[in-house]
Amino acid sequence: MKHLLITTVALMTLGTNAMAQTENECLDFLYQHMPTPDSVDYPKSYWRNQVRLALKARKTMSWGHTVPLWEFQNFVLPVRVNNEALDEARAIIYKELMPRLKGMTMEEAALEVNHWCHEKVSYRPSDGRTAAPLATMRNSIGRCGEESTFTVSAMRSVGIPARQVYCPRWAHTDDNHAWVEVWIDGKWRFLGACEPEATLDKGWFNWAASRAMLVRAFDYEGNSISTTTTYAPVKTLNVKVVDENGTPIKNATVDFRLYNYSEFYPLHTAKTDAEGCAAFQTGYGDLQVWVSAGDRYGAMKADAYTTTMTITPNRKTGCEWTEQYDWHVPTTVLQEPDRSIVDTVSANGRRLMREDSIRAAYQQHTFYKGQDETLRKARSNWKVIERFIKENHPHTALVLKGLNEKDLSDVTIDVLHDACLMNEEALKCGGVRISTEHLRPFVAFLQKQLPKMTAKEWINWVEQNIAVDNSKNPKQLYTSVVGIYNSRRCNDRSRELFTVAGARALGMKAELDPLGKAMVADNNATATSGWLRLANKEEKVEQVAMGTLQLDVPKDIMYYHGYTISKMVNGRPTPLDYADDDPTVTGKFREGLMLPEGDYLLTTGTRLKGGDVLTHSTMFSLKAGETKKVNVLFRTSQHSVKGDLQLDDSEINSNATSHQSAQ
Repeated sequence: MKHLLITTVALMTLGTNAMAQTENECLDFLYQHMPTPDSVDYPKSYWRNQVRLALKARKTMSWGHTVPLWEFQNFVLPVRVNNEALDEARAIIYKELMPRLKGMTMEEAALEVNHWCHEKVSYRPSDGRTAAPLATMRNSIGRCGEESTFTVSAMRSVGIPARQVYCPRWAHTDDNHAWVEVWIDGKWRFLGACEPEATLDKGWFNWAASRAMLVRAFDYEGNSISTTTTYAPVKTLNVKVVDENGTPIKNATVDFRLYNYSEFYPLHTAKTDAEGCAAFQTGYGDLQVWVSAGDRYGAMKADAYTTTMTITPNRKTGCEWTEQYDWHVPTTVLQEPDRSIVDTVSANGRRLMREDSIRAAYQQHTFYKGQDETLRKARSNWKVIERFIKENHPHTALVLKGLNEKDLSDVTIDVLHDACLMNEEALKCGGVRISTEHLRPFVAFLQKQLPKMTAKEWINWVEQNIAVDNSKNPKQLYTSVVGIYNSRRCNDRSRELFTVAGARALGMKAELDPLGKAMVADNNATATSGWLRLANKEEKVEQVAMGTLQLDVPKDIMYYHGYTISKMVNGRPTPLDYADDDPTVTGKFREGLMLPEGDYLLTTGTRLKGGDVLTHSTMFSLKAGETKKVNVLFRTSQHSVKGDLQLDDSEINSNATSHQSAQ
């Protein structure tokens, strides 16, 4: 009884402390832990208004006073969920949802919010740029990362702590998935974003998550929170790194890598301690453990039941080798749901069908109904695109060509007008779209601020004026071009993008290479070294020495769907980032693709039924001016090989309501 009384008083005190948070205290917390791009690109007035909205929801929703301080600060107060553009979704969603949730318990409200989200959004795959919540709602589609971002935003708007959780890569199939966890009455529960079931802790992905090697979330400070134990059995894999004499190596980099999408993806990276040790809590499947220390590296296989291993990094730059392994994925006692069965019987199933009709009616009323394909792709944004086309700017066609389908659905008219200020060469090189950054005007601004420069002068200007600051940006968000110019600092990833943007604004040809490095065309250079790059600290500006890589990969195998190429950077393989849905990449490799000189790792994989994989890896060197021809070997097996790629469980699920709700 005494223990119960103490616990009750502690909870009441915790709730009171959280309620006592003033507007300024909340604002101070956000700024203390805010990613640098958010403090640079959004004014203080924006953040103050978001704080007021969070405190309003806390005060008006019946469960608001029950949320502890840490959960409130990390999973209600923050606006940012992933790498989305920030908008005014919180005010709009609160106004629509608040009357709908009156009289509900916290758990009932969470389920109801998810039904509301399903009325607004359904699944559709797209690129890695996460649309803002309002853009997702207005266009009524999103990939799982956008559906979960939207759903988390909706939950937080009404004071329910929520976080995006995801399996970065499944072990059993070439895909990943994100969903939502909500804090309900003292416990974290989960749900499928925009995929409402009748209860919490249920979704089509239960079966897949039970085979996960890692499921994680992040708090507002960017700290990783492993939630794998909620979904799957786990073990701890302990790694010790020693030199050839058996002496422990401190500060070695240890990557715990999982095969997926034809690469070994780093699920977790750790530094060794003074005893040369690092550890990772993971599921019961095979992993590649890759270690790098100085100019040496090494790799070993850890099978499902390995808990301790010792690795010596005994390979170095220029070392060529070939190896192959059989990789086994975790098993499960759960049965894979039959998602071909559409639930029309249960109350939840019938409700989902009504919500589908609500969404379809909205699309019919809002979207373009004519035959113009560009306007159809623009979805709710079609009037903006139509206006731009009717204005008939000299570069209209080139500007639109540089935008992808998602861009058409949320690009603003000021960005389109700004893009028209580029010359034809810059527009043909890509225009305002450079990577997966959020599009904002920058051309007119930079043209006003900067004098005419040569490519070399521009590279020098960036190196002398833009400082690299990788602190306080754990999600590696892009800072806007204007924000970088005004603050004169950003992370290294954003500086590369800024270099390309500025070059294009000044009329030069520029792009990011497959490793995300800025390349600015030097018209006076030779064919093998025709690009300028930002120098490392110890280097002077220099041209990139290039070689040509030619692969004998079959025409019908796409990049990421059978093979990848990685460049060695500081002893670690970094995949060349080509689009996974671009069928021309393989053709370019077959003909010969120019790449910076260095060491490269070719990885191929054959996935078997059940999910196991046969891999073949080859390390080779590419020299400047050389044409390197590399044979591509795909291993085979007497066991049946999957006839389909099984690229996206979410896409399969979008075609059928989960039958689980009827059970």
